Amino acid sequence: MKQRIITAVVIIAIVFIPVYFGGIPLEILALFIVGAGAYEWMSVHKNVKEWPVWYIPLCALTVLISRFIPSAFMYAYYGFVVALLWSLPIFFKSISSQDSFMTIAYFMIFSLIYQAIGYIEIQHRYLWTICFATYGSDTFAYFVGRKIGKHKMAPRVSPKKSWEGFFGGVIGGFLLSLLISLLYIKQLDLLLTISLCIMCPIVAEIGDLAFSVIKRSTGKKDYSNLLPGHGGILDRVDSLLMNVLLFGILVTLIG
Repeated sequence: MKQRIITAVVIIAIVFIPVYFGGIPLEILALFIVGAGAYEWMSVHKNVKEWPVWYIPLCALTVLISRFIPSAFMYAYYGFVVALLWSLPIFFKSISSQDSFMTIAYFMIFSLIYQAIGYIEIQHRYLWTICFATYGSDTFAYFVGRKIGKHKMAPRVSPKKSWEGFFGGVIGGFLLSLLISLLYIKQLDLLLTISLCIMCPIVAEIGDLAFSVIKRSTGKKDYSNLLPGHGGILDRVDSLLMNVLLFGILVTLIG
């Protein structure tokens, strides 16, 4: 427990500046998450050690490039990368078709998330709302579920999650993020902000389970041991990444 608390304090200290100020620090944090995410997403699969050394860096690079492709060429770029990753098993015995589809999933998911971070950097205070909605939901869900949780939500994926905890997290995350957002809501789009406060706590719970399914399917408890007592980077930002993806969807529809 002591090690977990120390690690949590260090994490908060590191991410405070990029989350609070945005700009270049946020971009550096995003690049780190994309790179660490590539390593952790791939490393949970059993035959990762057999892959060519360039395979994971290539996947991360395709994500980093995606944000800077002009919109007129976006389809061509996505089509090219998918075709490239899909065809690699033809030429490399160490890369199976399952590996190929798994890396395509990484590219699609993380490139969309990375592009959404670009939208957030235009007005980074949206990230404050997203963070409080996400981790507020996680915190309230934990304490409510621990106190009164009786009905299992998804025992196959996460035996400890309950429906009571889910609804407690959704309500708590909504109220907390709304109260925080009131401090700066005049600088944001009202409809987009309210939508985030309502939807992020729900999507946070789904995101946590979605990332957990991947670990369970490969027999792993954590994505890595990079963060002592906490697992890997993806273990800590799984819900947040799903909500960043949600922000990208909402900002294109509303913003």
